[in-house]
Amino acid sequence: MSRPRRALVAGTGLIVAGVMPGFLTASLAPRIRDDFAFGDSSVGLAVATFYVVSCLCSTPAGRLVERIGATRGAQLGAACTALSCVAAAAFAESTASLLPLLLIGGAGNAVGGPAVSALLRREVAVERQGLAFGAQQSGASLGALLAGLSLPAVAIPFGWRWAFLVAAVLAVGAVALAPRAAESPRASTRARPPAGITSVHALALAAALASAAGVGFVSFLVLYSVHSGIGEGSAGLLLGAVSAAATLSRISLGALLDRRRQEPLGPVVAMLALSVAGYLLLINGESAPIVIGAMLAGSLGWAWPGALTLAVVQRSPQAPAWAVGVMMTGLFAGAVTGPLIVGLLAEHDHFSAAWVVCAGFALLAAATTLATRRSAAR
Repeated sequence: MSRPRRALVAGTGLIVAGVMPGFLTASLAPRIRDDFAFGDSSVGLAVATFYVVSCLCSTPAGRLVERIGATRGAQLGAACTALSCVAAAAFAESTASLLPLLLIGGAGNAVGGPAVSALLRREVAVERQGLAFGAQQSGASLGALLAGLSLPAVAIPFGWRWAFLVAAVLAVGAVALAPRAAESPRASTRARPPAGITSVHALALAAALASAAGVGFVSFLVLYSVHSGIGEGSAGLLLGAVSAAATLSRISLGALLDRRRQEPLGPVVAMLALSVAGYLLLINGESAPIVIGAMLAGSLGWAWPGALTLAVVQRSPQAPAWAVGVMMTGLFAGAVTGPLIVGLLAEHDHFSAAWVVCAGFALLAAATTLATRRSAAR
């Protein structure tokens, strides 16, 4: 296997493994409750803890990767993820003991994004980086899919702790596959991130807004579908279809950018703006508009992460890991705040207002991205 292909497979695997501690905690909750008290509020607190740590650590993690190099950064991220999963499998006996272990997993997730981005930047040719970053950013949705499958495939027949061990093996296997390169820490320290507010920070704001819309929508899609009269099984299938559409759209958009040698922000603006129609269609409350709206919001409103990663790397070639760390800070911040806002409205049965808020977030993200693009052009 060629070095670029190894980097792509390893990088995607590291991103998948990095998100697994958070997703597994949620998907395996019914089985975890067989061992200790783990109510709905505890599940929410655990997942929020994971993403808050990812948010707070992403920018410092990007700076760290700039100093130690992509290879060591990937090893550090994989080590934190594996340690979190193995410790959860071996030592989690209560919510209080599980939460600190998710702190380690959140830190590993924060390191993984900048490290993988720097690895792909180093190993993949420029004309193929759109596809590479699209595949990298599909790792989160693939992680959600694997976490869901782990319940019937691993947790039910063997126990939930084995699912965490499988995730640890995935992290170790992925980093073992990553191509090695001689990296000089002294050389990397000379590539210092730019001072002050830059276009990277503006795109991080766009990522926060777009993520708030997308994660808020995905978090409550099944609940809203059932509330509107769609069966539980069908609602679950709809969520799976939306996740698959998001994965394919990220990869397809990256391949399209490579083929056309296109500046990535233009398509991001268009797709975010078009996704507004999908969020607003959900307000109808009937089965067909919900399905159409969900697929539009998933395929268009969630296609942007790979292209935005490419954009921030292009805007900070001297410090790509730092740039991705800043962007991921925005993405994780949106992943925390979006569900909180939508959940607050949903709790009072204001789903229509919730979808309007998601549409507003997507529109603001499109406007922020467009303004950044025009500013750079000037």
